[in-house]
Amino acid sequence: MDKKALLELKQNKDKLKEIYQSCKPLCFAFMAKCFGPQSMDDTKMFTIYNDAFIVLYEKLDDPSFELKCKVQTYLNSVCRNMAKETFRSDRQLYKTTDIDIENLDYSDEVTDVLEELKSENPYERAIKNAFEVMRNKGGNCAEILTMFWYQKSTIKEIASKFSYTNEVNARVQKSKCQKRLKDIALQFQKN
Repeated sequence: MDKKALLELKQNKDKLKEIYQSCKPLCFAFMAKCFGPQSMDDTKMFTIYNDAFIVLYEKLDDPSFELKCKVQTYLNSVCRNMAKETFRSDRQLYKTTDIDIENLDYSDEVTDVLEELKSENPYERAIKNAFEVMRNKGGNCAEILTMFWYQKSTIKEIASKFSYTNEVNARVQKSKCQKRLKDIALQFQKN
């Protein structure tokens, strides 16, 4: 959508209302598909969708804003990110303790889930192999990524567990681990 169309959208309340109405059911369906209908009720989806639409509306005022996709795609993306953030903030309600997970090996559970995939694509296989390499090499990367992705630990919790001086250092280390995983996975994909 070019700048002129975005400006017209901002100025034409009827067009804006029409987009709001037409995109809403598709965004609801998208969120239900991404997160499962049981994890989000209509009220939560309605709140997230309204917030996403406000983000779009505010972006229309920004002269540097460029919409390089359909409005529906943009709203779906914003809804997905807002829903993920909602789940992240709610996760403390479902957090387990160290005692609960003392004898569990999360890497085995992750492997089992990936092995059950019927049509594992080459990228998924490369990530799985790269994660296995990182785990076998030792170091903290595999555990940091497991804590962040699968145990849904916060950066603060990761910083505390590995005795980082602050959250920024823990975030930098997590980013380095993700980059290392990506680099190893790309090597597997080339082979």
